[in-house]
Amino acid sequence: MTGRLEQAPSEVAEPGGQFTAIRFENVVKRYTDFEALRGVNLEVSRGQLVTLLGPSGCGKTTLLRTVNRLIEPSQGTVYLNGQDVEKLDQVGLRRGIGYVIQSIGLFPHMTVLENTLVVPRLLGWDRAKRGARAREMLALVGLEPATYASRYPRELSGGQAQRVGLARALCADPPVLLMDEPFGAVDPPTRERLQDEFLRLQGELKKTVLFVTHDLEEAVKISDRICLMNIGQVEQYDTPAELLGRPKTEFVRSFLGPSRTLLRLSRVPLDGLVEPLGVRVPPFSVAQTAMARDAFSSLLAHGGRVVGVRDERGKVVGMVRLESLLQAASEDE
Repeated sequence: MTGRLEQAPSEVAEPGGQFTAIRFENVVKRYTDFEALRGVNLEVSRGQLVTLLGPSGCGKTTLLRTVNRLIEPSQGTVYLNGQDVEKLDQVGLRRGIGYVIQSIGLFPHMTVLENTLVVPRLLGWDRAKRGARAREMLALVGLEPATYASRYPRELSGGQAQRVGLARALCADPPVLLMDEPFGAVDPPTRERLQDEFLRLQGELKKTVLFVTHDLEEAVKISDRICLMNIGQVEQYDTPAELLGRPKTEFVRSFLGPSRTLLRLSRVPLDGLVEPLGVRVPPFSVAQTAMARDAFSSLLAHGGRVVGVRDERGKVVGMVRLESLLQAASEDE
């Protein structure tokens, strides 16, 4: 493993090709004299997690909702697995897409288990199949069914409720997930745990995910590709590494701001920067599995220029220099 920023491979062989799950073709949305979307063209490959990022009012949620037809475009076409969504039955379309929102939307009079199996029940799954699937999904998101299945939403923390919302979205095994600021209403530590859990799930399930956020750090952490939007248009659509390393417009540079260096380091594995230990063992260290940003943060906190790297047994086996971290942060700029 090297210290270079990783590049997510593109699966799309050609526009509208067999690997494309979602395609927006010249999508426009007008509200009287206001254009929320101004001719968006975008492709999302199967199995990729694509983030729609940008300031409030840039059109990211509007674009997301054209996929499940909660919003109908004024012009242009949205394709889902090669099919024009406008020609699909709305009810069937929505039942076949997982949808997770910030406010969660759990039914307060239903238990956790009942909330989770709503879509399988609507799809006509038999009782045994849908019950087994709901319990499987609750366990998958870290909510042990024996403990949580019979609870009601009012008995859950914000993070637990968001996990139920995710389990419900996954329960019918949809190929596509739409997620609109799903972790925005919880406190920062819970949000970070939910992000980590979701990344673990995505690594197992390989869903096609369209994820709306205004949080740059969240987008960099979770995305295969980021679509940065501004006033209804796509400013740049790239991997996190490319977006951070090669901003294409002044708006992109301004949006990324001075935090760009630290964010780039959050995508750099520490392994490729480790050097053999010198005569002295550094007085503080980070785990070998950490990212370069963790090492940089440790150096800032301790005021040092060298940080130790410890293995899974806690033994310091190498070191990383401040100069190496700065070089990794500035590569290809």
